[in-house]
Amino acid sequence: MNNVTEEIRADAVQVRNEPIQARSSDRIAALLDAAAAVVDEVGIERLTTALVADRAEASIGTVYRYFPDRIAVLTALGARSIERFLRQFEADIAEKTPSSWIDAVVVSIGSSVAMHRSEVGFTSIRLGDLVSSPETDVSRIKTRRVAQNLHDVLIEKYGVSNEAAFLTRLEVAVTMIDALLVRAFMLGGTGDDTIIDECERVVRDYLTRNDESATPLA
Repeated sequence: MNNVTEEIRADAVQVRNEPIQARSSDRIAALLDAAAAVVDEVGIERLTTALVADRAEASIGTVYRYFPDRIAVLTALGARSIERFLRQFEADIAEKTPSSWIDAVVVSIGSSVAMHRSEVGFTSIRLGDLVSSPETDVSRIKTRRVAQNLHDVLIEKYGVSNEAAFLTRLEVAVTMIDALLVRAFMLGGTGDDTIIDECERVVRDYLTRNDESATPLA
């Protein structure tokens, strides 16, 4: 991954006090942990800064010191979910060493499944966009960001096409993965294995079609 953490924090974590020193970083992490727990219990629609403060055992002023509103909290949670997912994917790719780029994308499904099972609130926070904004450009859309990072890995490891059309195909795959896995984990637990298996099949079938677009560059 190319400076994933720096990229995400640069434009997604809307904090009021910069530069962030170690103590502030710890406080932000604690507030986001609290927010994730609240989201896990009541959903993103009912998240409030007051609930975050209560769960974190902090004053509402502490929350507002770093996050101007609930939208900023959700944006930061979304950024963190991407960062942690990509780290999981990096570890899984290193461990499983998939033989093809399509197998590598399927590995990312397993990475996302692991996040749904272990990361508090991930099923609600997910990899898709929680907050829409009229000024958001395509590079800031979460599924695009994830697809771009996957694309970078696939170019480096498998020599796939660096054309925009291939990136778009990856983004479609990421969007399908996100939606299907949210459905698989909607009722909690370890997820619906049938839907998880179908997710792998559907994504593999989609990417296998017209595979010439993934031909390595000369």
